[in-house]
Order: sequence, then C-alpha cells, then structure tokens
Amino acid sequence: MTTALQEDNRDHSQPTRWSLVARLHDADETARLAALESLLQRYLPVLEWYLMRHPGLDPHRREDMVQGFVAAKIIEQGILERANQARGRFRTFLLNAFQNYVRDELRRAGAARRTPPGGPLLPFEEAGAVATDESRMDQKLHQAWISQIVQLAITGMEAECAASHRDDVWSIFRSRLLAPLLEGATPEPYGALVKRLKLDSPSQAANLLITAKRMFARHLNVVVSDTVEDSTQAEAELRELKKCL
Repeated sequence: MTTALQEDNRDHSQPTRWSLVARLHDADETARLAALESLLQRYLPVLEWYLMRHPGLDPHRREDMVQGFVAAKIIEQGILERANQARGRFRTFLLNAFQNYVRDELRRAGAARRTPPGGPLLPFEEAGAVATDESRMDQKLHQAWISQIVQLAITGMEAECAASHRDDVWSIFRSRLLAPLLEGATPEPYGALVKRLKLDSPSQAANLLITAKRMFARHLNVVVSDTVEDSTQAEAELRELKKCL
C-alpha cells in the first residue's frame, strides 16, 4: 500500500528529475527558478561529495569550484536545459559536465602558473588528479550518487517515523544498522534495546528491526524511482545499489 508520504514525495514535494528539467523551459520565470532550485538541492551535495575526494583541493578551492560551476555553467550557459532524456541518466549528464569543468579549471590554473616550452603544464599534484584513470573517476561519481540516494531515503524514513510516532522503529534502525554502517559503532544488543525501549522480549525487538528494514527499503525504492523513467530501470538501479551497500 502506498503511504501518504510516498504520494507526497512522488507528486508534490519531489517531482521526478525529468519533470524538473522540463520546467527549466517554462515561460514562467518563477517556475523556472523553482525547478532550478529543486535540482540544485538534490544534486549539489553529490558534486560537493565528489570534490571532497579530489586530491589537491582545499575546502576554499572546492567551494569556489562548485559555485563557479553553478554560476558559469548552470546559470549563465544554462547547460541543464540541454539535458536530453533520450541520451541517458540526468545525473550522468550533470556529473560529466562538472568533471569537465573541474578539469578545465585545473588546466587553466596550471597554465597561469607556468607555461614552459611545448605548452602549458599543470602543477604536479593537479596533473596527477587530471590524469586519474577514467574508470576510477566514474567510480567516485557513482559512490557520490549512492551516498546521496541513501541519505535521502534515511531522511524520508526518519520523517515518517516521527510523523507516525514510531520512535521505537527509528531507534532500533539507528542503533542496529545506521550507527554501525555510518559510524562503525557496535550494534546495540537486543537485551539492551528491550530494556531501553521497554519492550516485551528480544523477539519483539527483532520484529521491529524487520519492520524498520522494510520501511527503509520502501523509502529507498521511492527515491530511486524518482530518478529513473520506468519500473524496469528502477529495479536495475535498486539491484546495483543493494550490491554496493
């Protein structure tokens, strides 16, 4: 059964990616700006995550890179309006554009610092970053996307637990799965959970964990379905995501 929260995520608060891209062509400036803001809220964390793993860039340089990309490419050149559903995933289009922008900026920075005979060269650490193997770069971008997808699902599940007063479900999910996965913490023993949450037995705690896993899987499905065009693609994305997790 589809919950009210799922319906809200699908139809109102988080419209599909290509619906947002289509709104970038809207004659109404307010609609265009709202669509752009929604896209940036969803995808900028992925770009920021990627740069955090880019060697040779300090926090100020990373921030300048992201802001420069938004200003020069997204706002000034309107590259998002060129995204074409027939050409593949939107995230691939965006991340490739960002990767190219970062490379160009590093090359320009290198050329400005020194231009020896034979053409411009990059500083050693930046040259190494630009020459990184393509498959490794793609893997980093994919990891960034997975991180964003999982975080959106976690946020949705936490909101549903709060709205439905299921603090027991969220607490068990947090202490048995999230904290160990994200923080390396030791899973809280069932006996301790029974005592802390005033449950009847360890079996009840285990059943609540099953409920939590199903709830998270449902939110994960909602988020993934919101980024692809049909159920077949959603199933493929989910299979790949579960392997990575």
